[in-house]
Amino acid sequence: MLKMSLNRRLSRNVASYFSHGTNTVSDRYPDIVGGYSDDGRIIVDVGGGAQCAFAKQCASSHVIAVDISAVELEKNRDVNDRRIADVTKRIPVTDDSADVIASRFVVEHLRGVDHFVEEAYRALKPGGVFITLFPNKYALFSLINRCLPASLARKLAYLLKGGAQEFGIFPAYYEYCSPTSFRRLCQSKRFAPVEVDVMYFQSSYYYFFFPFALLSLCYEWLISRLRITSLCAHVLICAYKPTIEVTEGAGTDNTLAKDNADCIAHQ
Repeated sequence: MLKMSLNRRLSRNVASYFSHGTNTVSDRYPDIVGGYSDDGRIIVDVGGGAQCAFAKQCASSHVIAVDISAVELEKNRDVNDRRIADVTKRIPVTDDSADVIASRFVVEHLRGVDHFVEEAYRALKPGGVFITLFPNKYALFSLINRCLPASLARKLAYLLKGGAQEFGIFPAYYEYCSPTSFRRLCQSKRFAPVEVDVMYFQSSYYYFFFPFALLSLCYEWLISRLRITSLCAHVLICAYKPTIEVTEGAGTDNTLAKDNADCIAHQ
């Protein structure tokens, strides 16, 4: 354990010299969602579970935590409105009622992502935004996870990844979990515009052994410099529901959505 601790410390120190590992979309996620917070706004935290990542940033809004696990929701003290639901079947809010629907590291665990995106469109007000953060299925750690049996992947994550036991490890299916696939899915469900941002940093998965972490940092630096987004680590989507319903062959008035399209501060 001492050797592992030394490896992690050395890996973190070296990682601080790589700019692609700072101010990532994962780091900015709470502030991105918080940018839409205002008095009376309704924000749905999908996969809210035991805590809300953006509770502080959205203190002036009404945040609804939605999760399939009643046990996890019972632990949540960040919000007062907690609802149990399977979001691949229905998001538990009425049509055109939410200003923001947000999720972080949820969609990779869902079967039926296409219906979840349909539900997000249904539930959002015109001009509302669907924000989701997920791992890219083609990231190195995702490829490794997909190759391992779920039970073994869980044991390794608990042993090697800091914080894994606190937040839990769940089966991952990675439906539509790439920048291109998820953007096209949102567009097919009538969202417009659809903004995509990515991060390349994933070396924290390998901090337990410094040589692995160093190789990963160099790999990430290279693909970030070459802007190979298909190999990125995490993907952030901001998809807007048009202010006028999209119909076949008709134009759309996306004024509000376009005004809000600065939700992502591009790296």
